[in-house]
Order: sequence, then structure tokens, then C-alpha cells
Amino acid sequence: MSRMRILLVSRSATVAAELEQLLRDHPVCKVSTKIVSNGHFDPLHDVSVKPDALLLHCESSLGELQYLADSPPQDRPPLIVIGPPTDPDVMRLAMRAGAADYLTSPPQRHEIVDAIDRLAARFAATESRSGELVTVVNSRGGSGASFLAANIAYGLSTADDVKTLLVDFDLQFGGLCRYFDMNPKQGIIEAVEAVEDLDEVSVETYITQHKSGMRLLAALSDTLCLANEISVSRVDMLFRMLLQHNEMVVVDLPRRVDVLGATVLESSDHILLVVQQSLSHLHDAKRMIRLITQELRVPADRITVVLNRYDKNSIIEIDDVQQALKIDRTVEIPNQYDLVTESINNGKPIIDRSRNSAVTRAIGNLRNRIRGVSDNATPQGLLQRALPSILRRSN
Repeated sequence: MSRMRILLVSRSATVAAELEQLLRDHPVCKVSTKIVSNGHFDPLHDVSVKPDALLLHCESSLGELQYLADSPPQDRPPLIVIGPPTDPDVMRLAMRAGAADYLTSPPQRHEIVDAIDRLAARFAATESRSGELVTVVNSRGGSGASFLAANIAYGLSTADDVKTLLVDFDLQFGGLCRYFDMNPKQGIIEAVEAVEDLDEVSVETYITQHKSGMRLLAALSDTLCLANEISVSRVDMLFRMLLQHNEMVVVDLPRRVDVLGATVLESSDHILLVVQQSLSHLHDAKRMIRLITQELRVPADRITVVLNRYDKNSIIEIDDVQQALKIDRTVEIPNQYDLVTESINNGKPIIDRSRNSAVTRAIGNLRNRIRGVSDNATPQGLLQRALPSILRRSN
């Protein structure tokens, strides 16, 4: 693999020279320096070759960091920020800018080398990503995101024959294993801790396989785990590796936007926002969409609103939902509460419990939309299913 190109940006020539010296002999990166003095806040202004990553030193001015925070995620290179040790505003701004690491100034050599090594591993995984990331999140608690995530992943794996991994990202109250009557011994926390030593084979140690063949990376809820105890860069590294070796990764994301959730949302190819037909759900969904599109700068066309427990006789109709949320991509999952409850309580996916039910058919249509195929399409042969992946890898 070629060496990672890092652009070191600072307003201080002295600091830049010291940082460059720390990384001069690093084997995986090639460092170039830019001293900001021309009034442009864009760190990439007049840069002829876009770097693979940015190392941004900011103390006297936050203009460059603010510029990155206001830029769309797809326009920002991976970022390491070096800033003051006791300024929470700078740290929050660095998080908004998508920083993989925040180092306090002046950094020790081992700190900056470790941060570069983590970024290099992420860079290597990025080069070979091939799968799609589907994130399912509630607009309001109890909307049904976990049920939908579980059954979407199960259908993709069993009915559609797509290599799929289901990920439970509720690190405190994860319970997807109960939807399949499974009892995992290890899960996502353990995988994150060991991610630097994992590969396609060893990661399976942390994944539990259902008797159908569907695979789950569970969240075990027997110990308390706080978001600030989890390394964002390790989570990012894990997901990139999972996407490298799976056609679909389906994530059940808790209803909160923190730095870990933001990392998943920003990387998602499809975001399924689960809503029900009530004013309170629409209010919360509208705010969630604003956070995703304006704060995280995720394109709105990645979001699909899923109307769960849909009732055609409700006073809130589909047009009302689309107008309130300003999104016309909606999918309706009909209300068959008793059947769904029985499926969850028995740990048996809905497609196995009632293959021809309205809920099963609607989830099948939703899977087709994710895969980009017509609801009326006939099952694809092996070569037909392989072609999209082959073409995607060649681009």
C-alpha cells in the first residue's frame, strides 16, 4: 500500500516544523506542510493534490476548524486536531468537523504517532470498502426500529441471499439477540477493543450466527458502557472492516445523536427513520432530520421515512407526513400489532412466523428499495447478483 499523504496545517511555522520533525521518519505517512497566512480559512485552498488526511494545529485561530465543521462530510479529509487542553468549545468544534482524534498541544511523540497509525489503518480499510451501510433509527422511543432492523437483516440474509451482518449499536440496552432467541457470549464492545488485531476471519469470533445463517454483532447489556469510553476511531475502523467483508451491514442505532452515532450516520448509505402517525413523532422526526442533514451534513436523499404501524384511517395521512418532514421517500409498514408482538416474544422473525402477512410483504418491499430492485422483480441468479458488487468495486 502507498504511504498516506498527510497535510499539516498551522498558523505557526515554528510549531509546524516541530510537528513535522516528530513524523519525519514515520513509515506509513508522507507529510507536507501548509502555513496559513493568506486570509483563506479553507485548509485545502491552493492545494494541488488533495491529501489523504489533515493534521490541523489550531490555537490562535479557529477559522480553519470552523470551515471544516461547516463543510459537508464528503468534502472533508480525515482529520486529527491539535488544540488547547482546556477549551471545551474547541473540542466540540473538532467533533463537529469529524475529527478522528483530538490531541492537546504540545503533543507527545507517542500520542501523535499512535493517532497517525489509527488513521493509517482506517485509510487502508477505506481503500477496499465494498458493502453498503443501512442504519435504522427511531424518531421517537418505541417506534419499532429494532424490530425492523432485525427483520430487514434477516430477510436480506435468508430470502435475498445477500451476505449481511446485523449490528446492535445500543451499547447500554442492546437486545437484538432476543429477536432471534440467541445468547451471544461476545459482541461489539469486545470487537472494538480488539479491532487493531482483527481481520476477516478473527472478527467472526465476536459475531454470533443464527441457525438460518444470519450473523449478529450483538451489544451485551450486562455491563454499563458509556459513549465517552469508546474510541470513535476504533468504531470507525471496525465498521470499515465490516463493510469490506459484507454486502450489507444493518445497524440498529439508538435514538440519540452523540459522537458515536454521528460516526455511523455520516457513513450510512441508507438511513431509515422510523416514524408513527402522531404529532409528537412528526415533531421529533423533523428535529432528527434537521440534525442529520444540517449538523452532520448527510445528504437528505439518503433518508427514507418508514411509517411503522401504519393506519390508512389515521387523521395524519402520508401526504401530511411528507409535507411536514419535506421528504417524499416513505415506506408504510401496516399495523399488525398482535402478530409482530408474537414474533418478538417468540424470538422468531416475522417472515418465518407468517410469510404472507402484510407486514412481511411490506418489509420485503423495503428490502427491495434498499437493494435498488423493483418490488415485482424476479429473484436474481448468482451472476446477476454479483454484477452490482463487481461494478461497485471497479469504480
